Parts: sequence; C-alpha cells; structure tokens
Amino acid sequence: MADDKSRPLLITIIAILYFIAGVLGVLAGILLLVGGAAVGELALGGMTGGILVVMGLINLVIAGGFWNGWKAIWYLAVIFGFISIILCVVGLFTTGGVSIVGLIIQALLLYYMFRPNVKEFFGI
Repeated sequence: MADDKSRPLLITIIAILYFIAGVLGVLAGILLLVGGAAVGELALGGMTGGILVVMGLINLVIAGGFWNGWKAIWYLAVIFGFISIILCVVGLFTTGGVSIVGLIIQALLLYYMFRPNVKEFFGI
C-alpha cells in the first residue's frame, strides 16, 4: 500500500470521480428499487436498481483503491485500459470518428498509469 508515498494529482482526481460515480450509482439504484416497488414494477425497477447499486459499490471500491494506492487497482486499470483501447479502435470502424475521443482519453490514461511516480505510488 502507498501510505508513505505522495498520491499523484490525477490519481486523486480519478479517485474522486469514481467516488462520485459510486455514490450516484448507489443512490440511483435505491431510487429505482423504491420507485419500482411504488408503481408495481418491481421486476424491472428491481433488476435495474440492483445492477446500479452493485455497479455503484464497485465504483466505491475502485475509488478506495485509487485513493489508497492498491496494487490490484493499478493492474485492473491497465487491463481495462487496454480493453477500452481495443473497443475504441473497433468503434472507429463501426461507429465512425466518435470513438477517437475515447481512444485518445484511454491512451493518455494508460500512458499516465505507466509514469514512474504513479507506478511507485501503487507499489509497482
């Protein structure tokens, strides 16, 4: 863990964004669960709400990993970064130029994850 190391600024921003996404996901999921039960559509609301709650909780765990410098989160970020780049390249051929923005962002984030200070923070 990276207790004694300085957290890079972009890692802090990423952690905060994941935290916000996690909180919003959990809240939206709960609202869908409650709203679905209130209008008698518990099956659809329950399924969608449940998925949102789980995804929100996963985002909160990822936020904690970025914030605390968990080595496993670095590996997951790199793996998902490569997968995202592949999907963006496929998207260039299927949806047109819109995927270029995602490709650039993912490539920059992946490059950043391999910076020496970031790797040091995560204990890589």
